Amino acid sequence: MATASAPTRAVAIQPLSADDVSLLFPPPTKAEDFAKLIAVRDLTVPNPQDPTKRDPVWPDSAFQQFLAIAAGPAAQVDGTQKSIGLPAEAKTIDGWFVSGIRIDAGAPGLSNDIPAQFGQSPEIRLIIQPVTRNSDGTPKVDDIAAHLIFDFTLLNQQQPGCLPRQVPDMVAFNAIVKDVAALRTELSEGKLGVDKVITAGVPLGIHPGLADETTANDVRNEIQLFLERHISGQHLNAMAIAGLPAGAPEPWIFLSMLKVPSGFLPALPNGGFVPVNGPTLDGKQFAQMLQPAGAIPRVAPEPHTNNLNPITCSNAAVTGAVLPIAKRRGVSTSDLSNTPTPTAEKTKELLDVIADPTRSHFFNTDCVSCHTETRRAMELLKVTNIPGINTATLPNGPWDVRNFGWAPAGKGSIQATVTRRTTAETAAVVSFINAELLTRQR
Repeated sequence: MATASAPTRAVAIQPLSADDVSLLFPPPTKAEDFAKLIAVRDLTVPNPQDPTKRDPVWPDSAFQQFLAIAAGPAAQVDGTQKSIGLPAEAKTIDGWFVSGIRIDAGAPGLSNDIPAQFGQSPEIRLIIQPVTRNSDGTPKVDDIAAHLIFDFTLLNQQQPGCLPRQVPDMVAFNAIVKDVAALRTELSEGKLGVDKVITAGVPLGIHPGLADETTANDVRNEIQLFLERHISGQHLNAMAIAGLPAGAPEPWIFLSMLKVPSGFLPALPNGGFVPVNGPTLDGKQFAQMLQPAGAIPRVAPEPHTNNLNPITCSNAAVTGAVLPIAKRRGVSTSDLSNTPTPTAEKTKELLDVIADPTRSHFFNTDCVSCHTETRRAMELLKVTNIPGINTATLPNGPWDVRNFGWAPAGKGSIQATVTRRTTAETAAVVSFINAELLTRQR
């Protein structure tokens, strides 16, 4: 008599932690630290037509468009003479290095009402910064950053008055998660160096495997292989820059870029990258500026956020379907420059909204707000410790606008930086992966 086979049981997979999906490199301080970094130039993948050749994951055509947009009129803040001016080292791809990597299960957010409006776009996001050598061979890190956003989606669904609704390629993203979990496990089992390094229970900061001298080189090599297995120029669909005027220490200027398909614009018959209208501006402006404290205006153009209204895919980045300013309701860190200054209670409420990824995202909250909320909490509310963040990586001053990357720390030093906003987004990604993906893998 045939016996019934035992039911197939899911194999338990150890949950991921924050440092497994948000990987921050130590800032380089010595000449030998260059060997521990990943140069963007060195990230290549097999050519689809000829596997004996390798293509850069940041194609030269995309890099040249990045430079042209950053130097073009879209990067000039309306009503001012302020515009981005990249230094010579940033005008060659050889000058850019990876300072951080963020793995996202679904931009612009994972709470139920956000995918309902926007869809879900899994991403691997590279945070890159220019690094050159001083005369003595030591690294010089420019206080400039860019994002390269590689997404993993299927055919998008058109929706009137909004950007296309993103349909996630979960097969591709599950492969990414599997590799991330494998890296975590190999590191904890001592297979990537002398020490066994644990990422669980560690506050978000410099990746523990990259901070440990016995594992740093092997982990760096595994991360490069991981990236080359999953990202490519075909997946590169958005870029962004936070830059400064040529030769000047201020103001900060933020600008985003999006890839459009062939035939979308006559000027780009083969498709390519275009500047993105600021989603919280007036539908015509692109760049946003942050000036030092005391400057008037501190933030320009003035943002008109929509993070206090129900989530909607309608926003000012959508050509011809601008959500009228009069119908928006939201908060921004520029509100904290108003007179009279909000009370401590109101300030906390405002900053909590901006740091909450279930309420605020790229399409309803301005760039300056997302890049300054943590530092404003430290200054106005005397916050010195934030759960989930390695205290050593909190923004070191009012001009540290890094969400995840490297920033000057005085006297020529460089500090790794993590913000509350990044930590909250990372926690949402970890929660989604652990609950929705790892428990279903066998």
